Amino acid sequence: MTCKMRRRHATTTTMIAAVLCLLLFSGRLAAAEKSFGGGGYSGLEAGGQQPETGGASEAALAGAAETTTTPAAYSSGGDAAAASGGSAEASASSGGEAAAASGGGGGGGYGGKLDPDGDPEVGLNEKAIKEIVDEHNMFRAKENAGLPPLVWNETLAKWSQKYAETLKGNCQQIHSTSPYGENLMEGTPGLTWKITVDGWSEEKKNYHFDSDTCDAGKMCGHYKAVVWKTTTSVGCGRIKCNSGDTIIMCSYWPPGNYDGVKPY
Repeated sequence: MTCKMRRRHATTTTMIAAVLCLLLFSGRLAAAEKSFGGGGYSGLEAGGQQPETGGASEAALAGAAETTTTPAAYSSGGDAAAASGGSAEASASSGGEAAAASGGGGGGGYGGKLDPDGDPEVGLNEKAIKEIVDEHNMFRAKENAGLPPLVWNETLAKWSQKYAETLKGNCQQIHSTSPYGENLMEGTPGLTWKITVDGWSEEKKNYHFDSDTCDAGKMCGHYKAVVWKTTTSVGCGRIKCNSGDTIIMCSYWPPGNYDGVKPY
């Protein structure tokens, strides 16, 4: 499994469960990072690649990001987030509820086959949306740093699914040039949402808060994206590559993981 991100604690039992989940996954697991430097993302990947954005202009994406949706059933504390300034999320909640009720979740809908956790291998359903939001918020709460819980964002989910679809052919983690925060994961069959979010979050062990640095040769940017304090919403997509492997993508708004800036 491979993961990528764009840069921008719980009980002992929960921690053990997360570690066991990762150990039980017998597929391929690896990672690669992406960050915002100098106040904004440069748009270039390793090797100087600049991926397609599916025909959507960055200006249009930036505008779309301001209209977010918050399915009430999946907010996991979304009311608190809205009260602390997430008015855009709260004001658009009715649209998200309708999408969630239809089972689409903005991520392309139910894909037919299920992963080991019973979630679609392609797209999303209501169960997957709840798991994604809850897993992110579990790790945010563990920091005891006053991080607002994330809410589901339909705009981000639609974008993540749309962009992930462009990666089906080569199944490589090439980040988009959207204005959103972004984490990517690629792995062999058996990859789940829990393994994905836990894998990103467990990078905390490589991170040194005082110096805002990662261990040499290690990554910690995915973790920073998950716990970035000013981020209030998340939306994800999931595809199966032509090779049979899986790519998962989560986008975040407002974006975080800026070089030289601590996550909270």
